[in-house]
Amino acid sequence: MGSEGIWTAGPTDEAEGGRALLRTVSRAAEQSEGDAGAAETVFVVCRWCGAQEFEVVARECFCYGCCLPLGVSDGWEDGFPGQHPWRLESSYTPLPPSTPGPRILPEEVCRCPQGHGVFETAISFTLTDDQRIRSLSVGLRCPDDGYLHLYIDNARTVPVDRPHAPRS
Repeated sequence: MGSEGIWTAGPTDEAEGGRALLRTVSRAAEQSEGDAGAAETVFVVCRWCGAQEFEVVARECFCYGCCLPLGVSDGWEDGFPGQHPWRLESSYTPLPPSTPGPRILPEEVCRCPQGHGVFETAISFTLTDDQRIRSLSVGLRCPDDGYLHLYIDNARTVPVDRPHAPRS
């Protein structure tokens, strides 16, 4: 399972669906533990409004409650406090599409096989010895029908030298 669009049917029960989502995304971290430090897998909750559902577009997760991005695609400081700005680099499977510029293409918008576009999200990441995120995986679960998807499969975070510019 990876970012090339493969979805699996999952449980529709909320509790069992959450466990299935954590299992899906934690498998990617287990694959990379040999070349990184500790691995953690967590459900994503918006730090600004507490929402637990996200829209996913062009390698980024946007809170469904307040529309703010998590910073998956660039290590945005507010999304990942204490981390360096980064760019994602594919490890096992290709990264989801992301076209430069303000225009969003249809293939950049993530939808489950039934066409839903709001997801419960879990992130699994590995840390270096100095507690920097070395790689991350993003798993999605459609709360409407239970479909599961490993959206980003163990992408490496490569530090960037430029200072982080505010989002527009």
